[in-house]
Amino acid sequence: MSADEFSFISELARFAGQSEESLDLADDGALIGKLVLVKDLVQAGIHALPDDNDADVVRKAIRVNLSDLAAMAAQPKFILLGLCLGTKSKPGQMPALAETIRKECEHFAVHLIGGDTVQGSGPTTVSITAIGEVKHSPVLRSGGQIGDNVWVSGSIGDGALGLKWLQMGQQNPELSKLDAKDTDYLAQRYRWPQPRIALGYQLASLAHCMIDISDGLAADAGHLARASNLSLVIETEKIPVSAAFQNWRNRNGSPAEQWKTLSAGDDYELLFSAPMEARREIEVVAAKTGCPVTRIGHLEAGNGVVLRLNGAVVDWPVSGFTHF
Repeated sequence: MSADEFSFISELARFAGQSEESLDLADDGALIGKLVLVKDLVQAGIHALPDDNDADVVRKAIRVNLSDLAAMAAQPKFILLGLCLGTKSKPGQMPALAETIRKECEHFAVHLIGGDTVQGSGPTTVSITAIGEVKHSPVLRSGGQIGDNVWVSGSIGDGALGLKWLQMGQQNPELSKLDAKDTDYLAQRYRWPQPRIALGYQLASLAHCMIDISDGLAADAGHLARASNLSLVIETEKIPVSAAFQNWRNRNGSPAEQWKTLSAGDDYELLFSAPMEARREIEVVAAKTGCPVTRIGHLEAGNGVVLRLNGAVVDWPVSGFTHF
C-alpha cells in the first residue's frame, strides 16, 4: 500500500464497504436511511493558524462539516462535538467558547446532542460528527453523466488567498498592495467558511453529482471524475472570483501562477454537474437561495480532469491538499 491519504482510505474501504451505509467511503458521508452522517477534524496549525483562538477553530470545524452535508443535499439537524483543548487553551476562555458554539448552532439551526471534551498536550483539535436529513435521496459523487454542465457556487480562491495573507501579510509585495477591505474579506473567507446548505438542499432533484471544495478545485473535480468514471473539463477563464481576488490577480503573475492559488483549497463551495436542460431551474434556485452559481465546464467520456484556457488545453497541476 502506498503511503498517501487516499490509498489509506481505499484500504479502509475494503472492509468498510461491507456495509452499504458506508457508500464505500467514496462520498462526503455515510447514509443510514434518510440520514447523512459526516465527520471532519480541524486542528490548529493544520486547518487553522497555530495562534487562532479556540473559538475560531471550533467555528471552522462546525462549518466544514455542515459543508459536507450540503454536498450531499442534506439539511443539517444535529452535531456531536469532540474537543481536545490545546496547551495554549485558557480556562477563562471557556464561557466565550461555549457561547460561540451556541451561536453557530443557532445560526445554522442545528442541535448539539453530545460529545466529549479533554485537555490535550498539543494543539487544539476539534472533531465534529454532523447529522443531516435528505428529502428523498442524497446527491452522490458518482452520478455524473456525459454532457452534464459543471457548475460551481460562489467564488473560488478566496480562502487560499486569505491564508496567504494571514501567513505573509505585508511581506508579500502583491498582497501588501491590497486595501484593508480586501484583506479583511479574504481572511474571513479562510477563517469562517460559508456552507452552502440551502443551495445544496435545493439541488437534490437537479444535480447528478456533487462535492464541496475543500482540498482544491482541481483535486475535488478529480474526485467527481473518478467516481463518475468520466472526464471533467474545466474552462479556467470561467472560474468565478471575488473582487478582492481580482484585485490581487491584476497584480500577480501569469495565469499558471494564479491557478496555484485558485486550486489550493479552503473554498467550501459546491462543485456539481447537472443536465443542460436544468440550467434555468438551477439559476432560479441560485437566485432563491442567494448563492450565485457559474457554469465552468462539462463532463465527457474519458477520465481525470482536463484544464482549458480560452479553448486550449493547459498542462497545469490538478493535485490539491493532502494530509500525508
